[in-house]
Amino acid sequence: MTRWVTGRRPEDDRDPHRPCGESRSGGGESHPEGGGARTQRAGGVPGLPGHYPLTWHGQELHLLGDGALHWPSRGTLLVADLHLGKEAVFRARGLPIPDGAGQETLNRLERTRTRHLATNVVILGDLVHGPEGWTPETVTAIRNWRTRVPGTVWWIRGNHDRAAGASPHPLGLEEVEEGVVWSGLELRHTPPHDGLESPPVICGHLHPVIRLRASGSRGRLPCFVVDPQVLVLPAYGVFTGGHPVERRPERRLLVAAQEAVVEVARTRTGRGSGHRR
Repeated sequence: MTRWVTGRRPEDDRDPHRPCGESRSGGGESHPEGGGARTQRAGGVPGLPGHYPLTWHGQELHLLGDGALHWPSRGTLLVADLHLGKEAVFRARGLPIPDGAGQETLNRLERTRTRHLATNVVILGDLVHGPEGWTPETVTAIRNWRTRVPGTVWWIRGNHDRAAGASPHPLGLEEVEEGVVWSGLELRHTPPHDGLESPPVICGHLHPVIRLRASGSRGRLPCFVVDPQVLVLPAYGVFTGGHPVERRPERRLLVAAQEAVVEVARTRTGRGSGHRR
């Protein structure tokens, strides 16, 4: 595994579409812009994740219905909180959980990467769930998936990754420190404490969900959280929990509903209801 640190990058064999660490001084000036986004389906094809184009701090991003973020100009897919090996962690603690969630997560990730022609992948932390998660099956699944990604795979360690320790075998991932800045956006696992970070931050960790009510029924759905300076991705793993997020007037919440990405209406009080535009 190659280990990079913030502000350092290899000086040879550089690809213009490959992620490379930038110092804060090299990120350039950002210009926050309005969203101008709309609810969309991915080509109107059932079963494929929808996408929601978003202009954020001068960058064109696509929020995807499966919880990934596509950065077209960089040929890169960003995901957070896969929590692979969680089934093994639970079994080690006496809970009879069957296998399969980790492989399903990686299969879904590869389908999305292929559909959007993303060359690179950035994992914003919590690739694995715990030390018992480093099973031979999990390691083999990650290594097999890595061979299908033609470009770079960055891995920013999250709190679960740090608790899990090192993989027993090389994974072929390039580990970067939390806080690396790329094209003016800081990539992290955890969001900044004050929410006023400069440069703006893309992160995970919170597993955001929103409670919605429709036709007398209630549900909790994963969502993207778009604040003025922080963009939080939902948990990507298929075997993950969620935590409700607070609604605020300046905050945009977009439900990742697989075949569509739906923005929840905002009001002056910060409350809203789900709708399509």
